[in-house]
Amino acid sequence: MKTIQKLMVLLVLTGICTAQSAPSDGTAVRKTKHHATKAPAKKAEPAASAAEVKQLKELLQAQHEELEQLKHQIAQHDQQTQQAVSDVQKTAAAAEEKANASQAAASDSNAKVDTVKSDVAEIKTTTTTAVVAVQETQHRVSDLEAPKAIHYKNITITPGGFIAAEGLWRQHAENNDIISQYNSIPYKSDERSHLTEFRMSARQSRLSLLAEGKAGNAKLTGYYEMDFLGAAPTANENQSTSFTPRARQLWGQVAMKGWSLTAGQTWSLITTNKSGIEARGEWIPGTIDGQYVVGYDYARIMTARLTKTFADSKATVAFAVENPATLTPAGSTSLVYTGGTGVGSLGNSATYSTNLAPDLLAKIAFDPGFGHYEIKALGRFFRDRVLPTAALPAGTNNTQFGGGIGVAAIVPILPKKFDLIAEGLYGRGIARYGDSSTTDVVIKPNGKISPVMNVHALAGFEAHVTPKLDWYLYGGDEYQGRDTYTIGTVSSGYGLPTTSIAPCFAAESASPSCSAVLKNLVQGVGGFWYNFYKGPFGSLRYGMQYSYTYKTTWAGTNGTAGVVAGPKANENMVMTSFRYYIP
Repeated sequence: MKTIQKLMVLLVLTGICTAQSAPSDGTAVRKTKHHATKAPAKKAEPAASAAEVKQLKELLQAQHEELEQLKHQIAQHDQQTQQAVSDVQKTAAAAEEKANASQAAASDSNAKVDTVKSDVAEIKTTTTTAVVAVQETQHRVSDLEAPKAIHYKNITITPGGFIAAEGLWRQHAENNDIISQYNSIPYKSDERSHLTEFRMSARQSRLSLLAEGKAGNAKLTGYYEMDFLGAAPTANENQSTSFTPRARQLWGQVAMKGWSLTAGQTWSLITTNKSGIEARGEWIPGTIDGQYVVGYDYARIMTARLTKTFADSKATVAFAVENPATLTPAGSTSLVYTGGTGVGSLGNSATYSTNLAPDLLAKIAFDPGFGHYEIKALGRFFRDRVLPTAALPAGTNNTQFGGGIGVAAIVPILPKKFDLIAEGLYGRGIARYGDSSTTDVVIKPNGKISPVMNVHALAGFEAHVTPKLDWYLYGGDEYQGRDTYTIGTVSSGYGLPTTSIAPCFAAESASPSCSAVLKNLVQGVGGFWYNFYKGPFGSLRYGMQYSYTYKTTWAGTNGTAGVVAGPKANENMVMTSFRYYIP
């Protein structure tokens, strides 16, 4: 902008100089002279001084030089601009060249990185293979030095079990070992109810052997487990075989492609499983008491079981036939035969029923990923023999069907920390599978059989507080329904209101004869297990539990007082256990 202003000033000055130099033009002089001949001459204007002209010329020369200087500056600026553009273009070209070079270098670097990665992966694979080989060698050496199992003719044999040192205290004496009989809690008329009971025992100690092998695609398994809680004089097979030494489990199994066939003495299919339906996978309450908890459904008897697992649906189904036994109240009638004292290898003072067919059981279990759920069904056949009478000289056999349906669930409220357990069973003639083992059937006055109604229920919590400490809390209930009949003048059944229960309220006696029968059993159990040590030498555990059991009975007559409520009884028990488990 300043350059333009300077040019305008220069042009204006140039115009002024031109105007001032006009009198020197020849044409103007002649015109003046021509006018002078016709009119009087005027006085001439004084001409510009030579100094002024010189000054103007100098100014004009200075402006001209400045103009040239401006032109030179403009030309120099244009040159600098062109140089700058050229420099920018050169810089851009250099940057592009560097970018191309960097890209080429990056491609080469990526190729090198890929090569390095491949080499590292190969090294890792080689290292992993070497580590696995070393670990396998270490395991082989460890197995040779301290074998976890015995290998015999392609069969792996694993020993197990524990040695127990246990103690118990009962508020009311039962004269029993670590296996309680909840239905035998004494009434006040029984002298035992006025005595406490303390006992120490090692009979719950247990030994086991697990044998496993392969036959083609089939897995073969055999299992034997025993303890010392049998009682030879009264051994029976009602709920578990209690012969000495007591065979808790003794079975074989073949499994292939989701199918398994198990035969031998196992936990009954009625027993709740922890997952699926698998032998040795049963849920067993964590109690010290060998009779577990009121409301718990179980048996350990001879079984033949077929199981199918559906992996996709996470469901398992099973069907089993199991050795039967009928629990009948004593003294039903002298004209009916339901069983007798065993002979031969069953020879003792126990009574064995004569059975028509095995018990039939079915179960479907679901493991959807959160918990374990079961639906189970039980079918039973009962039979008796009515002896010949005058009215029926030939006698007769009577058969009756009974059974029930049950459910169970194990729900991890907090996975691996806190579990909820619940199960229940309802039916007629199912007492054998209940924890208290009361009465399956009654005999009507005409000799026919009537299965008695039973309800069993159990709920509990198991908490894995720390890796060493486990707590448990269970509550159970067993209800035995009243089932009575009168034909003519004869009455019979379970819980007859005409039964005399006066001796139950009599003075204390050494041989009480209370005839009241069980109506309801309710129990609460709580305890813990603490693991002192677990390692290559086995494990050491200490446990303690407390239980309270309350028993009620059906009403009967009490002499002149008429019908009165049946007697009640309760039991407080404390048990402790110190166990060493075989590694």
